[in-house]
Amino acid sequence: MAAAAEISADKLREQLFRAIFDFLTGVQAKRPLLIVLDDLQWADDATVLLLRDLAERVAGSHMVVIGTYWSGELDSARPFGTVLSRLLRRRRAQRIELGPLSERDVEKIAAGVAEAPLSPVQVMGIQAATEGNALFVEQSALYMAESESMLGGSAHVQASFTEEDLELAQSVRGLIGRRLERLSEPAQRMLVAAAVVGRDFEIGLLEAFGELSGHELREALEEATRGRFLLAGGLDKYRFAHDLIRQRVLAVLPLPRLQAYHLAVADTLERIYGKSASERAAEIGHHLYQAGMAADPLRTAAFLGQAASNALSVGAFEEVLRLVETTLGLLPGDSMRERADGLAMRGHAFWGLGRIDDATAAWKGAAERYDDLGDSKAAAGIHAQLAHLEARHEHAAQNGREQRRAERESEPVS
Repeated sequence: MAAAAEISADKLREQLFRAIFDFLTGVQAKRPLLIVLDDLQWADDATVLLLRDLAERVAGSHMVVIGTYWSGELDSARPFGTVLSRLLRRRRAQRIELGPLSERDVEKIAAGVAEAPLSPVQVMGIQAATEGNALFVEQSALYMAESESMLGGSAHVQASFTEEDLELAQSVRGLIGRRLERLSEPAQRMLVAAAVVGRDFEIGLLEAFGELSGHELREALEEATRGRFLLAGGLDKYRFAHDLIRQRVLAVLPLPRLQAYHLAVADTLERIYGKSASERAAEIGHHLYQAGMAADPLRTAAFLGQAASNALSVGAFEEVLRLVETTLGLLPGDSMRERADGLAMRGHAFWGLGRIDDATAAWKGAAERYDDLGDSKAAAGIHAQLAHLEARHEHAAQNGREQRRAERESEPVS
């Protein structure tokens, strides 16, 4: 967005969405542009609102937006479910249902994964056990390619599946777990540290974290990449091939150890970012919060409060509300200023979302605390916001009264 005068919260998101479309139009120039958004069943409120806005704008452009979602994991409680119904009803989208992979598709995936060719019986077995789910197919083929009990080397190919094999193929987490157990000890340690960091991570952060370093770390990354647990994402950057892999890695960690890992990652991030740590407060605050009682609650609250402020500046109002709620829950009762700041941000977020009554209540609570603290400047700012809301409300009410009066005067007299 171009630098401009300060934008009020109730106008910020509208301008932000327009700026995003203008940016995409600039990237597109005169060429067609395809945008793919994956796993929309997990999208949050702000994401689906942006998607809804884009859908209204792309009709006159050369852009196509494709969104994928798992219909089995979509219900009315998820934000995307409501927006999807609206888009379909308004003819701003069309739905294309994808069925399971065919035997030919399964065979192609298996051929690309397994070094030794699979027999037709094995391909049919994978198709039956996985019901053509692409992720299940890939993990089943990888498991078979790695398993001596299944292939027995190139000289022997097992012609049938045991009941245990079929049950395992239907559980992608079980397959991933079995394959993880076959990795070397350094590769397993590296994956644990990487999984705590997140879906995407950099080699530099892992080295600073201290779990592995140098040649040993590079070998562990190569082993995990060969096994398709990780994908190279650029220079010294990696990401987990699927978040289910990351979840499976973390699932075996006892809670105290997992919390200790999160605290160590938070410490490492704060040390690496240095003076710019406040700009990455959401990332550091997330790890501190996941560390639970292993982290100092005041430190966690400070980073989450800064993260809420950062989110407010870019119109991520739902994120602001979530972060403020978490921050207030961590603060002791005598943290008056921090509570006042949190309530002030909550008011701005509610205002940005058009929830005027909630904004008024939050700002009144903030003003009372600023008054108690003797901070006349901060209190005056909040009182000015409240006066602005009241004036707007009165203006809208006056317009409504005038419109109703005009309608009555225009009615024919019988």
